[in-house]
Amino acid sequence: MSRAINQIRFTLLGFCLLGLCLLLVACGNLPPAPTDHFYRLQPVNLPPVAHKLPAAFAVQTFRADSLYAERPIIFTEQASLRQLRQYHYHLWLYPPAQMVQEHLVASLGNTLDWRGGGQAPDVLQGRVLKFERVLSGSNSKAVVAIELRLERAAVNLLTRTFEAEQPASDESIGTFVVAMEQALGKIYVQFLADIAQIR
Repeated sequence: MSRAINQIRFTLLGFCLLGLCLLLVACGNLPPAPTDHFYRLQPVNLPPVAHKLPAAFAVQTFRADSLYAERPIIFTEQASLRQLRQYHYHLWLYPPAQMVQEHLVASLGNTLDWRGGGQAPDVLQGRVLKFERVLSGSNSKAVVAIELRLERAAVNLLTRTFEAEQPASDESIGTFVVAMEQALGKIYVQFLADIAQIR
């Protein structure tokens, strides 16, 4: 009787060891975990401005809400624009509001005077309304919308929502980021044209 029990024990132990070996082999064949990719914006070169612009600017911290306040890159399908999704492993280096503010200041650094700080007469506020990748088959484009408000001595000089699109040159996220820089550049040109009319 005890011999039969021992045989059963050895058999069960063998199955357990076999299962453990199979588990270890399976774990060794698992693909590596995906790597996070981080993206930043490079300043854009803008055409020279023909009109004299206000002397000095200060920038208040730009804002964004909901998904646009988070770092994962947002994308949507052209056929279902009501649905927004986030990439799991493709992220902006900073939240979009911070990136857009810093990108605007860097891109307009040779055009506008940002040295006024808190004492500047003209104060710029901004809010990111769209900042996403739109997919259509094998094509994609960058879509961005920003609300910009310019005040002087607490008096509103300009409030406008600027929106721009720029097709990406291929399917990669890297070219989408370049397209986003170019779309923002379009907005900056429109913004400069508007404030050039302010006297």
